[in-house]
Amino acid sequence: MNKRINLSQGKLEKWEESFVPEKDLFFLRDEDYHLVKEFGVNCLLFSKEEFMKHPTYTAVSYRSCYKYWTLSKNITMVVVLPHRVFPSLKDSVKTDILKIQQQIGRGLIFETHYFEGILREPAKSLLAPYEFVSNNLQYIAIQKEVWNKITKSLKSDLLNRIAFDYDTPGIFDPYVPTESVTSTYVNTYPNQHGANCLSSTLFVAASLEAGVTLDWLIREWVHPTTFMNGITQLGYKEVPLSKDAMFPHDIIIWKDEQKLIVHASFHIKQQYFFNKNGQSFFNPWKTVHMRELEEQWDMYTIHVYRK
Repeated sequence: MNKRINLSQGKLEKWEESFVPEKDLFFLRDEDYHLVKEFGVNCLLFSKEEFMKHPTYTAVSYRSCYKYWTLSKNITMVVVLPHRVFPSLKDSVKTDILKIQQQIGRGLIFETHYFEGILREPAKSLLAPYEFVSNNLQYIAIQKEVWNKITKSLKSDLLNRIAFDYDTPGIFDPYVPTESVTSTYVNTYPNQHGANCLSSTLFVAASLEAGVTLDWLIREWVHPTTFMNGITQLGYKEVPLSKDAMFPHDIIIWKDEQKLIVHASFHIKQQYFFNKNGQSFFNPWKTVHMRELEEQWDMYTIHVYRK
C-alpha cells in the first residue's frame, strides 16, 4: 500500500500564497438576482458567457481555486469583488450568498470537520460569519480577506488536511515502477495550480522521445487539442483496445459520450501508469495501477494510443 506523501513547510508556504485568489467570486442563478444589490456599487456583474471568456478569470489559478468544473449549469451571472467588500456585508446576507455558493458547487467551501481540533481564537471569531448550515451539514467558506488574517499554523494544518483527502493511498500492489524521466516527480506535488493529466502524460512521452527530461512540459496546463497534436507528432495512433495486452509506453485516454477527453495516463509497464488526477496543486504525481484508474474513470470509454 502506498504511503501518504509528505508535505514540506516550503511547499505549504507556496500553496498558502495562491490558495485563495485576490478577487472574491460569487456565482448566482436567475432566482438569486435580488441579492446583486447587496454587493453595492464596488463590484462587477458579469454574464456567465462573458465571464467564461475573460482572460483574467479564465486563468488556471481562478479555475482551480473556485473549481469551475463543479459549478451548476444553472448559474447565469458572476459577481466579482475586491476582497475587502464581502466582509462589510451584513452577516445574514453573507450567509444567504454563501449557501448559494455551496449549493451550486463553488470551491473554497469546506465542511467544518476540516477545522476540528485546529480552529482556535482569534481565527474562530474571524471565521464565524463564514460558517453556515446547508442541507443539514455545517460549512465554512474561505474568503481572501479572512485568509490574509488567520495564522500560518492554521493555514498549514488546513492545507495538509485537504491534501490528505486528495492523496488517497494506493490500495493495490506496493510495486511502483518508474521511468527515469518520472522518478523525480512520483509522489510529489506541484508548487502551483495548472499541471494536469494531459501535460503529465505528454511530458513522459516527449521526454522519452527527446532523450532528455523536458521539465517545463509537466508544469503546463495542456488542453485536449494541444495534447492530441503533441502525441500525434510523437507518432501515436489509436489501436484496438486490449487491456490485457498493453505495451510499455502506451497512452490511455478516457473520453466522454461526446468523444471529449476527460483523462489520460502514461503506461510504464505491468499495468502501472504515471498519473495525475486534475489540475490542482493538491493532485500529486503518482504511479498507480490500472485497477485504480478503472475505479476512478470507469464511467468513461477507454482508448489506447501506441507508437
